[in-house]
Amino acid sequence: MAEDRSKQKLVIYKNGTKISEGDMGTKFSDIVGIAAGTEVAAGEYQAAYSDGMTESEKTDVPAFKVNEANVPVVGVIMSQQTGTMKVGDTKSITGTVTPDNATNKSVSYSSSDTAIASVDSKGLITAIAEGSADIIATSTDGGFTGKASLTVNAAV
Repeated sequence: MAEDRSKQKLVIYKNGTKISEGDMGTKFSDIVGIAAGTEVAAGEYQAAYSDGMTESEKTDVPAFKVNEANVPVVGVIMSQQTGTMKVGDTKSITGTVTPDNATNKSVSYSSSDTAIASVDSKGLITAIAEGSADIIATSTDGGFTGKASLTVNAAV
């Protein structure tokens, strides 16, 4: 029968020195302070169970690689908030996610009125007819949006 470890703590060691301890069942001990992308060799860390009086034999932690931290998007900023174009003209716009270190920086573009202005996947706007339209950049992570108001005038 397996030993009940619910009242024990998991203790983490590095090269024989205790670095972390956590309650079983609620919060496991963390191995912190290792840079993202680091590959840790088997046995560099050890784990043991403790009931406060006695401790189990230390066991080598298997090799692992530290994943990159996920930094979520919190907003989208447009390179321009307003603009004017003439029918037939093209212009690029950029939607940039914030913060700068967000993990997923991708955005998609759309137009509120494709009869007035269209926009491609890279932010290239084409003025089609006179009128007004909003060009919107939407973050893939979180669906945050940035908007630029565009006025299209007749070609001269």
